[in-house]
Amino acid sequence: MADWQRMDAADARASDTSSVSVEGLSKAYGQDATLRALDDFTLEFPAGQCTVLLGPSGCGKTTVLRSIAGLITPDSGRITIGASTAFDAASGTFDPPEKRRLGMVFQSYALWPHLSVADNVGYPLSAAGMPKAEIRSRVEAMLDWVGLGGMGGRYVHELSGGQQQRVSLGRAVVGNPRAILFDEPLSNLDARLRERMRIELLGLRQRRPFTSIYVTHDQLEAMTLGDRVVVMRAGRIEQVGTPEDVYKRPRTRFAADFMGIPNLLEGTVRAIQPDGIVVDTVLGPLRTRGWRGGRSVGERCTVALRPTLMTSSPDPQGEAPFGRVIRSVFQGTSTIHMIDVAGTAITLESFSEERHADGAEVSVKPADGAVFALLDD
Repeated sequence: MADWQRMDAADARASDTSSVSVEGLSKAYGQDATLRALDDFTLEFPAGQCTVLLGPSGCGKTTVLRSIAGLITPDSGRITIGASTAFDAASGTFDPPEKRRLGMVFQSYALWPHLSVADNVGYPLSAAGMPKAEIRSRVEAMLDWVGLGGMGGRYVHELSGGQQQRVSLGRAVVGNPRAILFDEPLSNLDARLRERMRIELLGLRQRRPFTSIYVTHDQLEAMTLGDRVVVMRAGRIEQVGTPEDVYKRPRTRFAADFMGIPNLLEGTVRAIQPDGIVVDTVLGPLRTRGWRGGRSVGERCTVALRPTLMTSSPDPQGEAPFGRVIRSVFQGTSTIHMIDVAGTAITLESFSEERHADGAEVSVKPADGAVFALLDD
C-alpha cells in the first residue's frame, strides 16, 4: 500500500470533517456603515462536499470565507462549525482562528521562504506540539499525496507556482481540519497550469473527501470543482444548486450572465401554450419548452440560447433572420462566430473549421431546443 493510501486510511478514521453553517451574517464597512459586504447571508455547507462561492469582485464571497475563518468579525449572525458555535453576535461568542480547526489555502500561497517544504507542510503539527517522529511520518505521506514526494528538503524559491500551491494545500490538510477554505488559490497560475491544478485538486478530493469552501470568480473553476455552486451578488445569494442546475436552469439574468451563457435575448411573450411559451425576439418567435408558469402575453422577458444549437449560413434559409459577421474565431476544437442581428450580438459555436469573413451577411437559425431558460431580470 502506498504512503498516501495509508495516510488516507488513517485519516479517514481520525478525520473530523464537519459541516459549516452560516446564519444571518451581515457585515458593513465605512464610517456610516453604508457599504454592505454581506446582507443577511444564510447558507449550510454540507460535510464532505465542496461548496463554491462564485461572483464578481465586491459581491461578498471573500467576506464570507474570512468570517468563517475568524479573520473578520461580522456585525451580526452566527457561524457553527460541526457541533460548536464559532461566532454568535447575539451572545458575544467569538473563537479566534486558531481554535476553529480550519485549514486555509491562500491566493498568495503564504509560505515561509526560510523553511523547507517539509517544515512548511508540517508547521501546523509542530505548532500543536506533535512528536517529531509522527510529524515526519505524516509530512512524508502528505507530500506523496500532493505529488511532491522526495521534495521535502527544497525551499519555496526552488519550486514552481503549481508546486508552491501543492505545499499550501498540504499544509492546510495535514492537521485534519474540520473544513478547508480556499481563497482563489489558482488565480496566480497561468492558464495551462490552472487547468491541470483543477483536475489534480478534484482527484485529491475524490480520494479523500473533506469539507471545502472555495471562493472564485472563474465559472469554469466553479463547474469543475463544486458539488454546489453559490452565485453571489451584492452580499446576497442569487442562486444555489449543482453546477449543472445553475448552468442549465439559471433563475435570473445575472446568474446566467455570470455562468458564462453568451446569448441572453430580450423579448416579449407572444403566446402561452400547453408545452411552453412563445417569445418574440430578434431571431423571430422562439419556443421555451417546459417554461409555462408566471407569465402573461405581452410581458417582457429574457431567453437564454445555447450557442452550440444555432447555425449560420451565407445562403438564404427560408425565413431565418440575417445578420452581419463581427468576427469568426477558430479555437482548435470549434469555431466561434459573433454575429450582429438587428443590433444584438449573437454568439454561435460550430464544430467545423469553416470561418465566415468579417462583415459577411449570414442567416442565423436556432435549432429545436436551443432555448433552455426563461429568465427574470
